[in-house]
Amino acid sequence: MEFLRHRSGCFILIAVLLPFTAPAGSLSEGNPLPAFGQDTVLVWKIQNQEFSSDFVVRIAGFSPDRFLEWEDASAQGTIFMPSRDIEGAGGYTSAHLFSAGADTRSRNTTTLWLSRSIFRELKEKKRAKLAIDGVRGLMTFQGEDQLIVEVNRASLALPVIKVSDDRGAERWFLDQEENPLMLKHQLRQFSQTLISITTDRPNTLRWIKGKKLANPPR
Repeated sequence: MEFLRHRSGCFILIAVLLPFTAPAGSLSEGNPLPAFGQDTVLVWKIQNQEFSSDFVVRIAGFSPDRFLEWEDASAQGTIFMPSRDIEGAGGYTSAHLFSAGADTRSRNTTTLWLSRSIFRELKEKKRAKLAIDGVRGLMTFQGEDQLIVEVNRASLALPVIKVSDDRGAERWFLDQEENPLMLKHQLRQFSQTLISITTDRPNTLRWIKGKKLANPPR
């Protein structure tokens, strides 16, 4: 994520290692990406010159609504994205939903995932107008590639679409309409790369538990 955020006295830098790309044809048909659900854990490596840390997301609910908790080196919080945003949100943010120590809810925007409608527009029309961090912008399809990610402790080459925006940032999203996850984000010296996906471990959630898990926002 390309942001410097300062909210409630919390200053956060998010950036990540450059990705390692896989040779064409290395995606194994017999080893597909497992379905996401409760207890799925996603880890991005963040780096800015000599600064390096992890950014972790744990999923409490994936579909139809998305409910997750996140943490970085200095803060944590939760984010709820209703199904209408997962399907048709007209915006994407790297920063605005990440409020330290708070529970936030999306409103016509998504983070870490594109909405399915924007993903389809990029695939079909090769460009999409949308709000990027609250300001109207343009994303342009740049091609396809693969990125190697550790999935349940085994390396897997995942297919991606490469997208640039009109502010000089580049993002790679998983080439899967039902799960257009952001795998890479780079802007100038900042970069972010997904390094790990875990779907086969129970009881990973730390903050979304009990009543909060049983009664997610609606």
